[in-house]
Amino acid sequence: MQLKEYLQIIGKRVWIIVAVTLMAMGAAALVSKLQNPEYRSTIYLNVVPARLDLSLQLTTKALMRNYAGNIRSRETAMEVINRLQLDITPEQMADKLSVSPIEEDFFIQIDADDKDPLIARDIAQTTAEVFVEDVKVYMLEQDKRDRVDVNIRDYALPGVLHKPKWKINVLAGGVLGLLAGTVLVFVLKWLEADIVRSPEDLEGALGVAVLGAIPVASESSRRRATQNK
Repeated sequence: MQLKEYLQIIGKRVWIIVAVTLMAMGAAALVSKLQNPEYRSTIYLNVVPARLDLSLQLTTKALMRNYAGNIRSRETAMEVINRLQLDITPEQMADKLSVSPIEEDFFIQIDADDKDPLIARDIAQTTAEVFVEDVKVYMLEQDKRDRVDVNIRDYALPGVLHKPKWKINVLAGGVLGLLAGTVLVFVLKWLEADIVRSPEDLEGALGVAVLGAIPVASESSRRRATQNK
């Protein structure tokens, strides 16, 4: 089958593709509307080695991965909960946090998610403060030349909408609807392949010439036949 034939098949039932696409986009918009909004606040920590030599920098990068786990630890979560007087468990607090070490820039990114943008900000800010305090206490016991300083780069801001991202959802729904509608058109075409509508269809199916056919009666002929009865 050539491209022109594919386009003809699609052109005859393009309304099906449009309808399915619109329904998929509408469903995606509805699902996004029904979801509870979630806000995200982000804060960054600077991780600064005491020396600029390569060995300490490599050690610092390896240490940053350990720091990311400590930030989401139960001990840190408990301290943040107590300071903010939140009625959640340490496990729930950990679920609200995402920590990503950015080794090439010596940053640690902390993301806090919550239904309230202000609480998301407070969680991010307090988590950063608790961890920085713990690191400073630990570094007091280390040699000054081997210390790694951690400090807050900027204060956290009120969270911005993180979920649902309705524009992306609607776009994804439109793409899926377009694909589904196109597949449906070809499925319908395939189902109709065995239906004989004309002598040409019969000749193509049987491979023999049609010598005669019963003519289709017109509406007036059918009406006269009914009256004669």
